[in-house]
Amino acid sequence: MKNPFSEFYHVPNSKELLDIAFKKSMKSSAQVSKNAPILIKAKKKESKRIQVAIEELIDRILKIIKMVPIIDDLPDFYRELASILVDIDELKLTLGKLNGILPILNKIEREHLSRLNRIEAPKEGDQLRRSAFGRISSIINKQNKNLEYLNEIRGSLKEIPSIDYTLPCIVVAGYPNVGKSSIVKNISTNKKIEIKEYPFTTKKLNMGHLEIERRFDKIRIQIMDCPGILALRAKRNYIERQAILALRLISDLILYIFDPTPACGYTVDSQIELYKEVKQNFAKDGKIEIVIVFNKMDLMSSSEIEYLEERLNLQGDDYFLTNALTGENLDKISSYLKERYAK
Repeated sequence: MKNPFSEFYHVPNSKELLDIAFKKSMKSSAQVSKNAPILIKAKKKESKRIQVAIEELIDRILKIIKMVPIIDDLPDFYRELASILVDIDELKLTLGKLNGILPILNKIEREHLSRLNRIEAPKEGDQLRRSAFGRISSIINKQNKNLEYLNEIRGSLKEIPSIDYTLPCIVVAGYPNVGKSSIVKNISTNKKIEIKEYPFTTKKLNMGHLEIERRFDKIRIQIMDCPGILALRAKRNYIERQAILALRLISDLILYIFDPTPACGYTVDSQIELYKEVKQNFAKDGKIEIVIVFNKMDLMSSSEIEYLEERLNLQGDDYFLTNALTGENLDKISSYLKERYAK
């Protein structure tokens, strides 16, 4: 499914909205006979200007509201991820406030058009139009905070990855700075993932794909790069909660990455504890496979490998030994995935 917020485009502030509406209205012209009295021409001209300004504002405000999907109707993954990234209640309230000014704008239009029909001098038409524009400006300016809020949050929501629920999804998990992003970048189509040598570089979910040849067709599998997780049970920040959400709702296979060296800045025992929690909570009684990777093989010692093997009750064929920065042995992971999903 395409990211439901992908069409959440730039939201203009109140000044931008008013400038657009008023400029368009002042360029508009009413169809009036050349022989019509000046008073009739004034009524028609100013009525048209008011109508155009209000119609333009209502159209643009409705477009802003419609850019945001109905949150409660979204699939669980998108609904919950949106609630992690932004305050959904505040978002709904903001959209409600914008929607609430539409009948007020319509009322201003009706009142001033009615008054324009009763003017007795052309200059009164200009005065009434200015009065209408003043009231319109006051109403729109009061919404500036709401408009700026929507424009502020849209960036986070537009970055939500698109998920195809018909395709398998591999979720890459583990502690921060263990090499998750480097692995996903190397084995998937997503070459834009940012790689840095310090923790918490990944602050959002990144999606890549791997194309697999089968006997009669091809299949694409999704590979999700998740932010690092420090613990499941402890209080988590919004970055970690994204990873937990991916593990809980969209994982068909979990690629769990260990760094047994001091390089990542976290102890092996803490990584093992997290692994056990992930296995207990997200393997779904063994139905979801967890593939183990020991990364940074260029830095790890034999004793560090042996310690992990012993603690996890593993043998050499039970895990992949890789160097994500150089790409060493990552082809073995790709081959394993291709063989698994080619069936």
